[in-house]
Amino acid sequence: MKRRAAALSIPLLALLLLSGACNRDAVTGLPPIAARSEAGPKKLQDAIAFFTRQFNTTDGGLAVMSVDGSGRRALPGGDLGFEPSISPDGRRIAFSRNTDVGVTSIDVMNVDGTGTIEVARGLVFNPGPVWSPDGCQIAYRSGFDQQVSPWIAIVHADGTGARQLTPEPDPNEFAYYESPTWSPDGSRLAFTKNSVLQVINADGTGLSALPNEDLALNPSWSPDGQRIAYTSLDPFGEIHLRNPDGSNLAQVTTGAFDFWPRWAPDSRRLVIAHVAGDQIQTVTLNIDGTNPVNLTPAGVLDFMPDWSRRTDDEDFAGGVKCGR
Repeated sequence: MKRRAAALSIPLLALLLLSGACNRDAVTGLPPIAARSEAGPKKLQDAIAFFTRQFNTTDGGLAVMSVDGSGRRALPGGDLGFEPSISPDGRRIAFSRNTDVGVTSIDVMNVDGTGTIEVARGLVFNPGPVWSPDGCQIAYRSGFDQQVSPWIAIVHADGTGARQLTPEPDPNEFAYYESPTWSPDGSRLAFTKNSVLQVINADGTGLSALPNEDLALNPSWSPDGQRIAYTSLDPFGEIHLRNPDGSNLAQVTTGAFDFWPRWAPDSRRLVIAHVAGDQIQTVTLNIDGTNPVNLTPAGVLDFMPDWSRRTDDEDFAGGVKCGR
């Protein structure tokens, strides 16, 4: 019962963050800033994408900034978007978008705001799209209408070939899947089922649960493959790390309200969302919890950050051709 209650609290938390907890009245001392209308760069490098209410205090949308917090700007085409995920080559961004009450789509567009396509639609709240390491596929939490037990799915980045990854649960079993994240070699994915970490092969075989008595939310697999970062639910709101086999628990933050960890390309730092009073900040910090840096100006609400890859990654120097 404890795990089921924890799982059900997750979409409620996200809903509060995207609506009531981050409404216009919560933003004080900073007037709305007009979004830039010109197209942005063709590639995001040394950048963080995130959801913010800085440029639209009512509905919010996607924005980007340098990893030191400078150069904050609205992302063209990112209106009503949230849960951004930067492609491995930095040229595209996948994100969730609210299209109607209770209806969410996953869109993919170039980072200059052009070429937007919808790759999945009619989803449950918080599908959490994430790119495969080769940039050819997107994993997400699927499910339609008011379905109680969403599943993990994978779709090609052009919107074709959607398939269910996780097995059908027993009819009498409560199974709430969330927050997929790819291993850096693309062979496996981690996610949560009823707030317990799970690992599965990319072909849908080998599903296994990892021991995490602290329960989990928003897992993210490190680029070096050595650790999975996540938000702990017991105690609530701490950032924890584990090895991919569930061993070697480590605390990054303690006694705070932190969530949505995402890795720096060198696997030495994280970017997280940190609740500080009435503000939600984008913060970078070392994986041992030291050297936290707040990137969010006073009076602004940011969350759901994602860190781009380095610009010198040789495996994407010439691009990747996606097959079927």
